[in-house]
Amino acid sequence: MRAALFHDGWSPFILNILRDRTRPLVFWPPAALLLSALVFSVVDYAGFHAAVSGANSWLLSRFDWLYSLASFGAVILVTWVAMSPIGSVRIGGPTAKPILSRWNWFAITLCTTVAIGILFWGAAEPMFHVSGPPAFSGAEPGSDEAARFAISTLFMHWTITPYALYSVPALAFALAHFNLGRPYSLSGPLSLIFGKAATGRGGALIDAVGLYALVAGVAASLGVGVMTLAGGLEQLTALNDGPWLRLSITLAIVGVFVASSITGIQRGIKYLSDINVKFFFVLALFLLIAGPTGAILSLGAAGLVDYVVNFVPVSLALGERAGSQWMRDWTVFYFANWLA
Repeated sequence: MRAALFHDGWSPFILNILRDRTRPLVFWPPAALLLSALVFSVVDYAGFHAAVSGANSWLLSRFDWLYSLASFGAVILVTWVAMSPIGSVRIGGPTAKPILSRWNWFAITLCTTVAIGILFWGAAEPMFHVSGPPAFSGAEPGSDEAARFAISTLFMHWTITPYALYSVPALAFALAHFNLGRPYSLSGPLSLIFGKAATGRGGALIDAVGLYALVAGVAASLGVGVMTLAGGLEQLTALNDGPWLRLSITLAIVGVFVASSITGIQRGIKYLSDINVKFFFVLALFLLIAGPTGAILSLGAAGLVDYVVNFVPVSLALGERAGSQWMRDWTVFYFANWLA
């Protein structure tokens, strides 16, 4: 009977799962677009690179104001929610109990959001801006003013704003699904605003766009991480940074991701996040103690003051920043990446 099940029953069983649990309008259009992009990049990499770079430049030059406004709006909205009666609503209902501690949620959030980006760009980005600050900063390369600009810019790119952009859709989704019983999809919370327009085919279209943006955004972040690790291994070992090394790193990352995902959020993801964050904090503490501690604290405080004082004009790209190529290449690009 077991042999017959494997021989005759599993193929229809798997097909039934794919048919019953896959929404065709949500899955197949993004899958076709992503697969087409993959084939394009393999067949004609130069053409693919030119097309993607052109699309990126067009979006950032035409909609930089919208990215800035949306990001600043997310910060305002999260602040308002925290101080409003909504801030006291318990996700899952009045009797819901948290399945993880606050520390575990913090570790998981840190490791699944900014993650490898802050590990690399947290050091690399300030060096870029110290050696080559934009003209509107009024700072000379290598000066104390350039260093303050670099640190305040680091705060802008890697602290409150990205997490506000994560928090707005996360809270909307959580409250809509766990408290109001909306579908477990991106269209769920939007159905509260748009009604029937966000259900059926309309909801499928919303989820398809969200799926495409999600996969493309994760692919971009993964690609940057792979190149970072490959470059580091080339510097530290006899390995050469090439396609095979990058493929090996990609397979290793995907393997760890799949293993942690299969074991669930309360096991693999929780344990790996806990280890990563503790290691990150130990590394940061070592740098603070081993480095010029006083200078680090002094520059950090000065950068923090500049960040707070200039938060609004920097967030909205006001003054000399408006329309500058530097804003598009750095701040707006980051905002777009967080949104994706």
